[in-house]
Amino acid sequence: MSRFLRNACAAALAVAAFGAAAGAAQAQTYNRLVVFGDSLSDNGNLFALTGQPPAPYFQGRFSNGPVFTELLGFNAGRFTAGAPVTGSVNYAFGGARTDFAASPPGMRAQLAAYTGAGGTFGANDLVSVLGGANNIFQAFPGAAANPLTAQSTMQAVAVSAASDINVIVNSIAQAGAGTILVSNLPRLGITPQFAATNPLVGPAGSALADFSGTTFNSALLSNLFTTAAARPGSNIILMDLYKISDPLRANPGRFGLTNVTDSCFTGVSVCANPDGYLYWDGVHPTAAGHRLLAQLANDYLYYGDIGAQSTVQAETGFRQRQDLLDLTGEMVSGYAPWVPGTHMTFAVIADSVETDARGSIASADATGWGGRAGLDYVASPTARYGFTATLRETEVEAGAMQFDVRSYAIDAYAGWRMGDMFLNATAGGSIDQYDDISRLTSLAPIVHMGETDGGSLGAKVQAGLWFDMGGIAISPRAALSYVSTDVNAYNETGFAAEYAYQDRTVAAASGEVSLRAEGGGDDVNFYVEGGYRDTFGDSSDDVRVGIAGNPAQILSRSFDDPFGGSLMASAGVEADVGPFRMSAGYRGRFGDSADSHVGAITLKLPLQ
Repeated sequence: MSRFLRNACAAALAVAAFGAAAGAAQAQTYNRLVVFGDSLSDNGNLFALTGQPPAPYFQGRFSNGPVFTELLGFNAGRFTAGAPVTGSVNYAFGGARTDFAASPPGMRAQLAAYTGAGGTFGANDLVSVLGGANNIFQAFPGAAANPLTAQSTMQAVAVSAASDINVIVNSIAQAGAGTILVSNLPRLGITPQFAATNPLVGPAGSALADFSGTTFNSALLSNLFTTAAARPGSNIILMDLYKISDPLRANPGRFGLTNVTDSCFTGVSVCANPDGYLYWDGVHPTAAGHRLLAQLANDYLYYGDIGAQSTVQAETGFRQRQDLLDLTGEMVSGYAPWVPGTHMTFAVIADSVETDARGSIASADATGWGGRAGLDYVASPTARYGFTATLRETEVEAGAMQFDVRSYAIDAYAGWRMGDMFLNATAGGSIDQYDDISRLTSLAPIVHMGETDGGSLGAKVQAGLWFDMGGIAISPRAALSYVSTDVNAYNETGFAAEYAYQDRTVAAASGEVSLRAEGGGDDVNFYVEGGYRDTFGDSSDDVRVGIAGNPAQILSRSFDDPFGGSLMASAGVEADVGPFRMSAGYRGRFGDSADSHVGAITLKLPLQ
């Protein structure tokens, strides 16, 4: 868990940057915010008309501070203050139902008032829609008084309210809104007003409140999937408040809270530490609760950008396949004569990679180790073959995302030389397991987990010449390689926005030129090599991320090779150690956006 906490600040800063940005919905940056809803979103509209709620409520909010829609990075003016419909504006009213009620204006009436004033929706707009609770609250006393019909009564009310919300969302989408954030209802039966411990409600009333809320939520989700399919021009995102309700109640201390069952304001007095309470009154969150809602909203609103961090997974597999092709090719890259015979080879490898930040992608660090075993067969002074099997473990820390990679690889090589010319080829593949994938969500300290697998294939061909300079041999050489890495789709699990990562392939060809110098004697020799590698023919997939069980669209992000063109440097030494031939080598790549380092120690044991 400690490595997640080390990155919490970075994750929070990234979310803040997303919230303040402006652009197209596909990029998940927004020009303005338009709000329709009830008391959870009201920034003072009802107070301006009625003086409700009075102090100690905060400046007409149904809380002791700003509500969550005011914390999303926009300064939305109040409808009742005459805020222009061309900018960010809030039409939410405390007490609003979802219908055309006149006082306070129902949510369908709010939308009508907005469009009637000339309000329109554009591709860069973010629209927040949250309501339905007041329909349930107002019908609840009458329904609860008749236990035999209570559920059927509340079911009709909840389904009707969900239908109203869907009509609103459909109208907004049809009018061209780029992104619509629709919130469902939290778990009503554990709020102070409807808790089983409340003597005015009791266990039966609490269960009825939960039934009403879950009925609304189920109907809303079903409706939104239908609307989203019919309105592909809008990204309709459902923010699940119900799913986070129980985790907040079960572990309040993790969220900086001390009381998640009682009201801070009893109607007479205010608690001593409002920031430690989740509820300000019987159903409304405190300012601290609204801050948590805003963090949760950011996890949903910026899933395309935040989820794009997963690009590091396929990039890790891609680079590791390149590394193994390079290491395997080293078996047939030297100048020393090939003496017919067969050897067993054993090696340990260690590596590290540092990748720079790229836009919404945080910098990444990877460290790993591995073991190799193989068979090397020299058929003649001109022909050599062999293979290696590798187990490799890597731990990657990439901003708010961390994961481990375990790879099982097989690589084969063949070499040919004639006089001063040589040609060698390597090819191989691996099964890659991405385990312990974790993402520190925008609602820290909530961490989401996942796992997936994939595979990598690659091949490399190298050719060159040797020139004996009298004690030092020089070899100019060139190589072409191709690598393809697949990472299979997977879903996160957790209580915030559960990202759904789609299948992805990273594939590209690379070309390189290098110059190698080698010297020494029969017992000990050394080499140094420098060169340049660049990628061409990149056919990699975009990173595509959705939200599991959500009508939200699958969004795409594209990324080039994080190394770009890279300088290569390698060096090594080989010597006889008893019956073994031992070599130690280093290979580094220094790119525009990333550096990598690989070291290996290899033992060769002749077979009798």
